[in-house]
Amino acid sequence: MNGVPNLSSADVDDFISHYFPTAGPTLFIGNVGFSPDVLYFPSLLAPLPNVEVRLFHEQRPGVPSAIASIAAQRQARMAGLAKNPIEVKDVAILADDGAPVGGRNACLQVQDWLQAKDYTDVVVDATGMSRCTCFPVVKQLYELSRQSSLRVHLLIADSCAPASQITSVSNDRGDWIHGFRADSELDDGAASLKLWVVQLSERSGAALETMFRELGTPEEVCPVLPFPAADPRRADALLFEHREYWQQDWMETPMSFIRAHESDPMDVYRSIGRLHDARRSALMGPGLMSQTILSPVGRRLPGIGMLLAALSYELPIFYLETVGYHVAGTLDPGVEGVPSQRWHFRVDQLIPAYQPSP
Repeated sequence: MNGVPNLSSADVDDFISHYFPTAGPTLFIGNVGFSPDVLYFPSLLAPLPNVEVRLFHEQRPGVPSAIASIAAQRQARMAGLAKNPIEVKDVAILADDGAPVGGRNACLQVQDWLQAKDYTDVVVDATGMSRCTCFPVVKQLYELSRQSSLRVHLLIADSCAPASQITSVSNDRGDWIHGFRADSELDDGAASLKLWVVQLSERSGAALETMFRELGTPEEVCPVLPFPAADPRRADALLFEHREYWQQDWMETPMSFIRAHESDPMDVYRSIGRLHDARRSALMGPGLMSQTILSPVGRRLPGIGMLLAALSYELPIFYLETVGYHVAGTLDPGVEGVPSQRWHFRVDQLIPAYQPSP
């Protein structure tokens, strides 16, 4: 199975320290986030004279003032690190009618940034970026790299800490992530046998129910469980929490589950690829069509594995947009440090799984 060149942890730090100081003009795209992890890659790259930092500031209607205050502190810290002036652009995530428009808005902004200078490298730091902006931007740059010599780097850092005091509030309707519709809404797609690969996460029952219903009750569901995980019992706890869905609504058994490493996006990527290939081969024939639909829910690293699989296999991604956040108690801003998980992917070197016939 084709893959994407990747590095993890200390190898990522070594690559950054050796490659980027001698690279050409580099565009760094990040996000004004509230996790202390969002400062890690800017601290390595922003001081370089050839790196220009551009940040999204995602605008949602339901963001508590405590989160906004911490995000402002992170932004000021990044500005202090940067050799060149940073630029921050507001990106509206929802339209007035509640429709998700963040991906389209983010891609338009990236297009403007790219037109300002002839960059040799673009870095997308997914650490603090929402899926609705990160995934479309990565696909936009991936497609651009296939027509040019642009080098596209995807970075993500995660401390894999236990669930925080911050809980996301999801939209009450699902949608396709911008750029990842595939053939899901065409007549042929509607007639396909749907396989829904969905990441399980704590307190996501309402979101799972909504997506399952709006996808038209897929014929098969393969939930993704975190195993191995920092908490060895996390997979079992998720199975128990969501038992009414996979046992009653989805009519699945534990044999249908994908068990993928909690902090290794490539494990998720490979697992989806094997499943999609096997199902595609089994359903090849007159009147038989297979469609794999991905839904990242919860932690970031498995979601990046889904993004890479969607790019490689041209798969659609269905999700519920985050419309706001809820903070339980007093918000702890966290401490800057070296995140336990750091990943680097060369997106421009990703090879499509299915090459067109000559």
